[in-house]
Amino acid sequence: MHDLSTTLVAVASAPGRGGVACIRISGPEAYAVGSGLFRPRRPLGLPGTGRPVFGSLLDEAGVAVDHGYLVAFASRSAFTREPTVELWSHGSPPVLDALLRAAVARGAVLAGPGEFTYRALRHGRLDLPRAEAIRDLVAARTVHQARVALAQAEGALSRRLAPLRDRLIELAARGEAAVEFADEAETHLAEGALVERIDEARAHVRALLDEGSRGRIVRDGARVVLSGLTNVGKSSIFNRLAGRDRSIVSDIPGTTRDTIEETIDVGGFAVTLVDTAGLRLPGDALESEGMRRARVAAGGADAVLRVLDASRPLRSEEREDLDRDRVSSVPVLVVANKIDAIVELGAGSAPSGAIPVSAANGRGFDRLAQVIHATLASSPAGEDPVVSNVRHLAALESIAAALDAARAAAEGLGLEVALEDVRLAIAALDDLTGRVDASDLYDRIFSTFCIGK
Repeated sequence: MHDLSTTLVAVASAPGRGGVACIRISGPEAYAVGSGLFRPRRPLGLPGTGRPVFGSLLDEAGVAVDHGYLVAFASRSAFTREPTVELWSHGSPPVLDALLRAAVARGAVLAGPGEFTYRALRHGRLDLPRAEAIRDLVAARTVHQARVALAQAEGALSRRLAPLRDRLIELAARGEAAVEFADEAETHLAEGALVERIDEARAHVRALLDEGSRGRIVRDGARVVLSGLTNVGKSSIFNRLAGRDRSIVSDIPGTTRDTIEETIDVGGFAVTLVDTAGLRLPGDALESEGMRRARVAAGGADAVLRVLDASRPLRSEEREDLDRDRVSSVPVLVVANKIDAIVELGAGSAPSGAIPVSAANGRGFDRLAQVIHATLASSPAGEDPVVSNVRHLAALESIAAALDAARAAAEGLGLEVALEDVRLAIAALDDLTGRVDASDLYDRIFSTFCIGK
């Protein structure tokens, strides 16, 4: 993988049948390979103007298998910054297979996952965070995810990291000059200047890390678990939020025996709802296992919906759960269901702050969705996080740890020790951005891309 001397070919459009498909050819012989698969209606000079040219698409034997367009890109304007040709055909799998075989017969190599983006990285069109954001954009499940990934692909994180690196490089250079030329007054760092500059860098890194929790939820989605006693309406709320009858609803206690999941869009967050078994004294081993899984699911959630029956007084078990919720590390939203029955029964009882809803008629569900979104969003509305990738978060933690050590050294162990920690921070930052040629790291990252991108 990653031999830049080869010419790559792959289907760049989604697999399966479709109205239009795209085959991408990129590398030193792209023009020769592409023109060998194409018979134009008029003379073709590559790379030409970059505009689509209509003609016939040819198989390995030179026989037309479809008609469509050829688009040639000069290196300076191509995504990979090397000669590139795209063939646009109808989305017929046999036609695409014939064109791939013909390209390979003419010397092209089938591309592996992410190889076109890898070449864009190696030729300086992208840095590593922007390349990873392209993968996230392809994998986006909501418009909000796509918007955040697009901003990152356009360099949102890279722009935030650039001044940090400049600051650390300048600090290292000034510090090394102060050590190397200790007798020269102009190279001295003013008293307290080293700590001050390290603190500035630490604040920069911490600001990025603070965005990480929300960024992870934007990128990977959140898990919201419905929990409560039997017959409080968890499955009905689940179905109402999901927009379809996904969970079985019954008046018989213990109907839900296992966790049931459905992913929905809540204000741009991809939220995986988890319906769980109702909590009560188990009737059998199967129901007991369902309740165990319910507790495990709640413990690993990003938020919990504690569902109560608003048409009856609270039970002792529910009061105990609410007391535990107050000290829980996981955000818990109290939902008072069955408000439609309160007028009829006159026995309603729900704690202050509970979100009133009726799964029967849909009342209160817009408000519930708003509260779920606000709970998951830990920064002001409209501010999209630039950090969402787990690898980026881990690298930023390493940078922060190195700068913490540098500050401690600056106050006790001396300038030379502090500078070594600053160099470690720079190295971790270069790992994040891909400035260092780490082949193993590249292999891991680009193996998660789809073929053709």
